[in-house]
Amino acid sequence: MDSAAKSRIAFVGLGTMGLRMARRLVAAGYDVVACDANPARATALGTATARTPAEAVAGTAFALTSLPSPAAVAAVVRELGAAARPRTAVLEMSTSPPSLMRELAAELAARGVDFLDAPVSGGPVGAEDGSLAVMVGGDAEVFERCRPVLEALGRLVVHVGGHGAGQTVKLCNNLVVAAEMVALAESCAILEAEGVDPALAYEVFTGSTSDSRVLRNRFPIPGVQPHHPASRGYDPMFSLDLLHKDLTLALELAREAGVEAGVAARALEAYERARKQGLGDRDYSAVYRAVETER
Repeated sequence: MDSAAKSRIAFVGLGTMGLRMARRLVAAGYDVVACDANPARATALGTATARTPAEAVAGTAFALTSLPSPAAVAAVVRELGAAARPRTAVLEMSTSPPSLMRELAAELAARGVDFLDAPVSGGPVGAEDGSLAVMVGGDAEVFERCRPVLEALGRLVVHVGGHGAGQTVKLCNNLVVAAEMVALAESCAILEAEGVDPALAYEVFTGSTSDSRVLRNRFPIPGVQPHHPASRGYDPMFSLDLLHKDLTLALELAREAGVEAGVAARALEAYERARKQGLGDRDYSAVYRAVETER
């Protein structure tokens, strides 16, 4: 495979995360071919574009996907696998069921195409500045070959096991995030009911054992910190709908594993109430509004 082909990457899915990740790859010197169901999104990258995933993967060594649903992942990865030449590496960077990753890996392997599940954590800010955490499942040799590409996107790149392991770690991570956000929302509802200044409580929380990245980035009461989504109308860094999807997948995985995930199930109820209130397109910290209205 020539050096030009080694530096060429197909990127399918130029949404909130995908566009930012693709920009990081361009900045790292890769020749990126952009493809999205919305052609305007692909054009926004300012590089070569393709009308279809099959067209995008032609002549590339790597193909990355960042897509909104498992159904989209399955369709796009299968199209890439059918069109890619042998030894092309397809890296699926969305959040999907581990079982789907294993299924797709087997299908692509039969065609001589390599596959990794490589979901990310860190949101749009992490995608913008290249500080994502990337958890990778698949063959160790393929991982090492893809490591330079992944390290252009993340500050923490970890091979966590075989096919599906990346998605397992991602879903467990987001289970913690989702449950923590509901607990924080409930705490804030208590603070307001008791008339405690939330800014003072925030100062205490960030200096005590409840401190966390969720707390520091998403305290859900407006006006406490200007950079928090709550102070900007819950403008989404990561939407409530997407976290609801991830938590649903995490609960399905728990059931498959025989784990009774009662805390996660209770948290999901809060996100479902928030969605019914029309908050699905807001940042997931808007779950506070669903908790608050229970009072």
